[in-house]
Amino acid sequence: MDDYAVVNTKEELKLAVERGTRQIIITNPDLASNIKTVKTASKAALVTAIGAAGVAATNFWNPVGWGAGAVGLVAGGSTLTAIIALGVGATLIYAIYNGYSIKGKTKVKTPDGTEYEAEIVMEKN
Repeated sequence: MDDYAVVNTKEELKLAVERGTRQIIITNPDLASNIKTVKTASKAALVTAIGAAGVAATNFWNPVGWGAGAVGLVAGGSTLTAIIALGVGATLIYAIYNGYSIKGKTKVKTPDGTEYEAEIVMEKN
């Protein structure tokens, strides 16, 4: 487990969450916005959006999949959009949702003395 990670891309975020990093410093405003959307979603909206993203992704060739994806978009809205933009699996979405608290825009000083302008900071619960 790492003490901290400075993250600017969804790939870096995925790696930091998989490693169980205690403090994740997000510097990318778009990535931070998607994380905020996921963190503020209700559990029901999150489950609906994840399900809709999965159904639409696995059934892209089938009109039934399009309908399910559309229903999920109506039900999950911005949460579904954020999940798709983050591009990480359901397990990592739940890890972000349940395993981390977030702080808004702030300056963070790391143990090595480097200071970062963070859009958000995720801290392990």
